[in-house]
Amino acid sequence: MSLLLIVIALVALMALAVEGRVRFPVLNRVVIAVISPVNSCIQTFTGAASSLEKKLEAITTMEAENEQLKKENAELRRANIAMAEFYAENQRLTKLLQYKEHVPEQKLLPAKVVGRNMGDLQDVVIIDRGSADGLDKEMAVVTGDGIVGLVEEVYPAAAKVMLITSSRCKIGARILRADSRAVGVICGRSMENMPLEMEHLPREADVRKGDVVITSGFSGRHPAGLVIGTVRETSPEAAGLLLNADVDPAVDSSKVEEVFVVTGYSNPAAATGKLNSNTEGGQAQ
Repeated sequence: MSLLLIVIALVALMALAVEGRVRFPVLNRVVIAVISPVNSCIQTFTGAASSLEKKLEAITTMEAENEQLKKENAELRRANIAMAEFYAENQRLTKLLQYKEHVPEQKLLPAKVVGRNMGDLQDVVIIDRGSADGLDKEMAVVTGDGIVGLVEEVYPAAAKVMLITSSRCKIGARILRADSRAVGVICGRSMENMPLEMEHLPREADVRKGDVVITSGFSGRHPAGLVIGTVRETSPEAAGLLLNADVDPAVDSSKVEEVFVVTGYSNPAAATGKLNSNTEGGQAQ
């Protein structure tokens, strides 16, 4: 009990000494010696806690700013994609309009590709025009680069287009060169990255690498002069009586999005190839 009273008395004296109410030099020194380390620890802890709080606030701010930057970057990416799409579409439409200006003798109906055959052959596309728009079978479908294919089936508001690369597609063709004009039939191969084949050429036909091939128009179902492609090479037919030519198509059908359907035309006999501004003198540019 007496020890407890002594401790209480010492604590009271220390408190008075701290407050300055009593002056005991020795006691003051003892109190300072005891209190100073504790006070220093408290200040250090308080400073560390304050620093930690500031760091946490800074981290929180940085995370918020980082999220905002991510959102802005995503918006910029979307804007860039939209701009690239707009530019590409503008380029395609400009080319189509330029084509239309070069063929006043053709009645052209604009259409969009809305579906594709995703099977092994991949030789058909669907466009958003049909019988209600005046479409009929065998009408030619074109872009500014050349012929894409022929209308195969017609529905009220859509049509199936057989691509020129299809093995089922056969189109009368001729060489666009004044000193040749060799005539044959273009057939597809229904194989990706494979050239078209120009068949039934006379063995002595003057067909050269680089010659431009156009539609002959002899069938009367589509106009003459539509660009088909460019001769890659020639080879004798197996029996040796005829000549075949591999022809690289002018149009990459896998990338076609907008097209024209040739719904009517007056077919000039000359068929000089003016229908495509990218050809000149019968040679690919």
